Amino acid sequence: MASLAHRKPACLRANDEDASLLLIGDALVHCTREGCGRPVYGLAADSSASAFAESGQSDLETTLDSGVSSGWMRDDPVDLLNVVALLDRFKNAGISKHNWFADEFSSPKLPERAGILLDVHESGFDRAISLAFDMTADDPIYLLGNAEKISRLKLSHPARHLTRDRRVKLLSSGLSPGQYFPLAHSVVVGNSLMGMEALIHGKKVITCGSPFYAGRGLTEDLNPVLKGSSRRQIGLPELFKISYLQYCHYFDPDTGAPCRLDDIISHIELQKERFRENSGLSLTVGFSPWKRKVVAGYLQSPSGNIRHVKAINKASHDCRVLSWGRNAVIPDEIKKRAICVEDGFIRSKGLGAAFNFPYSWVMDKLGIYFDSSAPSDLETIFNQGFTEAELAESRVLIGMLRENRMTKYNLGTTPIHFDRSSAVGRKVILVPGQVEADASILYGSPIVKSNLELLKAVRRYEPDAFLIFKAHPDLVASARNGKILSGGIEAVADLVVTDGNVLDWLDQCDEVHTMTSTVGFEALIRNVPVVTHGMPFYGGWGLTKDHLRCDRRTRTLALEELVYGALIKYPNYLNPATGEFTTALKVVRLFSSTSNPCAYRSWYLKVIFCMKRARVRFGRI
Repeated sequence: MASLAHRKPACLRANDEDASLLLIGDALVHCTREGCGRPVYGLAADSSASAFAESGQSDLETTLDSGVSSGWMRDDPVDLLNVVALLDRFKNAGISKHNWFADEFSSPKLPERAGILLDVHESGFDRAISLAFDMTADDPIYLLGNAEKISRLKLSHPARHLTRDRRVKLLSSGLSPGQYFPLAHSVVVGNSLMGMEALIHGKKVITCGSPFYAGRGLTEDLNPVLKGSSRRQIGLPELFKISYLQYCHYFDPDTGAPCRLDDIISHIELQKERFRENSGLSLTVGFSPWKRKVVAGYLQSPSGNIRHVKAINKASHDCRVLSWGRNAVIPDEIKKRAICVEDGFIRSKGLGAAFNFPYSWVMDKLGIYFDSSAPSDLETIFNQGFTEAELAESRVLIGMLRENRMTKYNLGTTPIHFDRSSAVGRKVILVPGQVEADASILYGSPIVKSNLELLKAVRRYEPDAFLIFKAHPDLVASARNGKILSGGIEAVADLVVTDGNVLDWLDQCDEVHTMTSTVGFEALIRNVPVVTHGMPFYGGWGLTKDHLRCDRRTRTLALEELVYGALIKYPNYLNPATGEFTTALKVVRLFSSTSNPCAYRSWYLKVIFCMKRARVRFGRI
């Protein structure tokens, strides 16, 4: 929080002229996971006192009492109807101040009887537990914590004795609010935020202290100071709006720019969706050492574990098995639990073969996108259709990709030099080269299997066209084994090039012919006609002219549908700077930002890449 506090006050604006004091604390929605280097989502700014201080009137309390923003409070224009919808999202997602719960995505055995829930982190715990015993003769009393935490509390002898009563049940601190609040018909707190969260979950709340939400007609209050106090009576939506939307200042976890609470909720919902997918044991097969480091981020979950093996014959555990592409041999008995992992289509700033961090990976349970001989999750996504909201998001992404000239690898290359007049009025066709040993050709192009065969096929179909062959950047950079230009290519093509941004070449051509290259996908995004000689993931959907067909591809897609499926829904995105999951739109914003380097690669990987280039160029050294 200290680093965030140092970086953000310039974004804050005071409502009062005398609000010169700036007290900074945690926002009421603080983070997903605590720890050094972990991103925090916001801060609470106050000109008088902390919202949880036992003495002093904070900006939050002043605003709650008057209804007018005070000090560093934000003037949030959200109406109460939208606040109610936001409250529902907050509750249904089980969001709390911190959001890393070890038991949330497992299936812990929970008590069946509803009882009274106590916060064990309270200075007034003695009174709270005594009160709980006075409230009921036989209901269970639930303490959220563990025996070690309770033993550290400085309790009176009676309170210490009560914690050993048979009715007292310890709940794991790894439970989420969505798990422990259903176990309570009443919640007893001192000043903690648990009481506010319990109100959001519709629970009866009894306070022993004087928290900001007490004395406003929503809680039962035992503190005599609150009896007959002048605190304003308000409803839960207004209380939530003032405390969560106005008192707290939130910042986008990826960019650091000011944002709204609903953006933070969306971000946490995404983290939890991925945590749920990653729960349990995951077995990776044949991952290289550097991919093992990357996969730890993509498989993170508070209730997940990862084990790496070189090969597998049998899987005795009830786990999912992840292999890179089609490289690993997976026994038939566990294929239903097998997942193919590959790079996504907005991957990095720099080549993947040069060990640049992958901002997107796909994890396919049915097959993999480049294997047209079998179904894949991507095909399923395309065949199911899309909502209007999804298509609207896709149109935004398409506009950003075009405007910022984003591709899969986003390479910085030299300007191209091509004079259209040299084509003498002929149709200009770009033929992107591929690595001929690549799995996409093996599994996705059963007839045309080499760059030379592709060029010859294009020449047969378009004898009068001006053919530009662009060598694959991995081969040009000596990052992959293979000849940059196979023999005979220069005799068929009118122009052979090895450098220049592929988007600059797309600007110059009338059409693209390819086996399975993602350049064809980039061309479709920019409304350049594409002819496929294999069956890439974007072929067979009515957007391309195809020499092959795939009977499983039953829909005619609009460009927005193709882009949403391939770039938004199919991949997982991970920001290496935060270690948290993100989205396609945010990755494009990061890549287009001049202040964000985005090219994450450890020093030792740079050394390995240099050695790899030397081996490719000169043989083993």
